[in-house]
Amino acid sequence: MPFFIDGHNMKGLTAEQIKKIVNNPPDKHGVTHQEILYNEKENKLFCILEAPNKESIEKHHQDIGIKCDFILETSLAKTESLIRTQRFSAIGELSARVAHDLRNPLGIIKNAVELIEISSIYNTDEKLQKRIGMIKNAAERMLRQISDVLDFVRTRPLQLEKNSLSRILESSLKSIIPKSIKITKPHNDVSIMCDSKYLEVVFSNIITNAIQAMENSGEIKVRFIVNKKYVKIEIEDSGPGIPEDKIEQIFVPLFTTKPSGTGLGLVTCKNIVEQHEGNISFRNNPTIFEINLPIK
Repeated sequence: MPFFIDGHNMKGLTAEQIKKIVNNPPDKHGVTHQEILYNEKENKLFCILEAPNKESIEKHHQDIGIKCDFILETSLAKTESLIRTQRFSAIGELSARVAHDLRNPLGIIKNAVELIEISSIYNTDEKLQKRIGMIKNAAERMLRQISDVLDFVRTRPLQLEKNSLSRILESSLKSIIPKSIKITKPHNDVSIMCDSKYLEVVFSNIITNAIQAMENSGEIKVRFIVNKKYVKIEIEDSGPGIPEDKIEQIFVPLFTTKPSGTGLGLVTCKNIVEQHEGNISFRNNPTIFEINLPIK
């Protein structure tokens, strides 16, 4: 498929509006943005596009209601960023298929092992109990990794409704908090416009990471700090924190400090928070993830 370069005078459009214009994967006309260059001083936008023809790009512009100064067909030497984007796209599609195919049989294995565990509760054979525990832990770890992959590659529009953050937190904590972990929940509650299923993924990923960092023993504190427009969510744990030289990389896809991690959990959290027009950050001493979300 040919490549094109186009240019626009943005006439007062904000950076947020520009982000909404950019599409990847292709729109209904087969137009995909591969790279964008924004000259803020002159308020001009230049796009590198992949499209079937010029007409499809013109239809794309009509749909989003902007005028184009020029459209040039060009042969494009692929940039490192473009190659990386295309590779991630292909890997993501393959990973989603494999993860989906593995999830059901793994769930069956996990359920079967739990039934065996219940039926052998009076069996004092330590080796048998140990092997059952090993199978159960391995299945749970694999299911967690599959969930990370599916959460990362799954894309759908936000389904915004007024939701209680306390209720979303409670739902995300089910079955992930071991008895050895003390958790302090917020004393207050706040309702915000959000996608509850996506925010459950955010809470679940960050809290699971905290549990693993504390090696299943310690304390987690969750706080809701509210002002007129935003709610700040702080998730603090008593773990050792992240090495200072690694902090800038924690939201990079596939980066992980865990031997069995996918490096996708925190990236997924960042994507979800930014979809809600919020931001997420991290700091040590004590270890705190901070999420800022608009209330409306």
